[in-house]
Amino acid sequence: MAAMALGLVFGGRSPEHDVSLLSAKRIYGALLELGCEVHCIGIDRSGIWRYHNVSDSFPRAVDGSAPVVSIRLGYPIIFYEDTRSGEVCEVKLDLLFPALHGPWGEDGTIQGLAAMSNLRCVGSSTLGSAIAMDKDITKRLLRAEGIAITPYIACVQRMPPWDEVVAKLGGSIYVKPASQGSSIGVQRIINADKYELAFAEAASLDDKVLLETEIRGREIECGILQVDGKLIASEPGEIIPLGPHIYYDYVAKYADKNGARLCIPAVLSEKTKMSIQALSKRAFKCLGLSSFARIDFFLTEDEEIILNEANSLPGFTDVSMYPQMFGHSGYSLTGLIEKILDGAVGPARSVFHYGQGF
Repeated sequence: MAAMALGLVFGGRSPEHDVSLLSAKRIYGALLELGCEVHCIGIDRSGIWRYHNVSDSFPRAVDGSAPVVSIRLGYPIIFYEDTRSGEVCEVKLDLLFPALHGPWGEDGTIQGLAAMSNLRCVGSSTLGSAIAMDKDITKRLLRAEGIAITPYIACVQRMPPWDEVVAKLGGSIYVKPASQGSSIGVQRIINADKYELAFAEAASLDDKVLLETEIRGREIECGILQVDGKLIASEPGEIIPLGPHIYYDYVAKYADKNGARLCIPAVLSEKTKMSIQALSKRAFKCLGLSSFARIDFFLTEDEEIILNEANSLPGFTDVSMYPQMFGHSGYSLTGLIEKILDGAVGPARSVFHYGQGF
């Protein structure tokens, strides 16, 4: 591929700040292998963009003393002041690669900023990103498409009484913020005692809280990659929580090395595998996604496939499922990143684009 200058953006104000750094580190290595001119932009926890002059190794944290980055809207250019000379440096970028997770990065905000700056951006459009980030809106669209979803209640400024929740969803539920990732703020609740505290925690992270019926089944994931206008579904993978982890929570994902077993490819019948891959493509198009995404399912004992959620900027950490599933589908990490770069959304359609006729 032709050499390009790109801005790799990581960190951010989201609770997934640390996860973003882990994803960006692996992406950075792949971009160097591809011969890209990589400009590292770390967003600190207060939301300030800082230019990182990376030389030997990728930063382990966003440097609060690094130069502040400015953007001239309408132009694919960033500026920063050299800390030694005081000279204002100007960098023209070919595209933006947001290695961000959660709000203020995965939710369409940075995609819209790229469009305002006439800058191509990796991943889905502003609209597709915003839709996938909001689990309530995601479920509404999927339900209208005829795709099975988890029964749920969306709550805004009201906590339903526990008896009302049980009557609608059963006595075992998950409480979660509508627009967070990495299982942040998610709790399994089986009685009234801890319900109010779990709801309050989720509400502190999002104005909208989801209450979902617990689905007893296997956790299956499938990656989607858009190549030359066609959708490619990866080999599905399975997550099996271990030890004290009833579900794949944040600790099991990133802190406890024995928190889960990742089975890639998942042991599935050919019929079930093909159904999951087909449903992943349908969901991708239904939600207006583009370039790449990860679709998560529950598979019940009677082989019913229930779609849980979609992730428009899946992780690229050492334990992330998306690159591993495509690794088992014949794509090296570098090859996968190259295809993602090829599918970067152009500024002319990065806001209004909604799906394509695949």
